[in-house]
Amino acid sequence: MNRAFSLALALVAPALVAMTAALPAAAQERGGVRLRNDPLATLDVIDANRGCPLSSTSVTVGVNKAFGTGSSATQRLGSTAGSAGNGCRPLVSTQVAAGVNLGLGSRSQAGQSIAVQGQRGALDTIGFTRGVNIGVGAGSVANQRIQNVFNR
Repeated sequence: MNRAFSLALALVAPALVAMTAALPAAAQERGGVRLRNDPLATLDVIDANRGCPLSSTSVTVGVNKAFGTGSSATQRLGSTAGSAGNGCRPLVSTQVAAGVNLGLGSRSQAGQSIAVQGQRGALDTIGFTRGVNIGVGAGSVANQRIQNVFNR
C-alpha cells in the first residue's frame, strides 16, 4: 500500500465514523417513541417521569494512529453517564461508542480501548457501537476493544 493511500485512509476513516455516530441521535429526534402494545402504560411511564430529562445522548469517539516505521500509539477512552442524583432516568437514552485504530507504518503497533457506560432510558434505550481497526504494513499490529454498556 502506498503512502498516499494510507494518508487518505487515515483522513477519511474518522469522518465516516463521525457521520455514522450522528445517525442514532438524528433518528431519536425524528422518530419519537413507539407506543408498544399498551399505549396507556406508556403514558403512565411518561407521567411518572415528570421533572426528569426527556432524553440523554452520549457520544464517545476515538481516533488512534501509528504512522511511522516502528512507531507505537496507544489510546484509552472512557465515559460514564449517570443519573441526575434524584432517581430520574431519561425517557429515551442514546449512547454512541465509535473508534478508528490505524497501524499504518511498517512494524507499527496501534492499540485502542474505549469503554462507555450509561443509564437505560425509562421507555427506550439505543446503543450504537462501531469500530474500524486496520493494520497495514509489514509486521504492523492493530488491536481494538470497544465496550458500550447500559446500567439499569
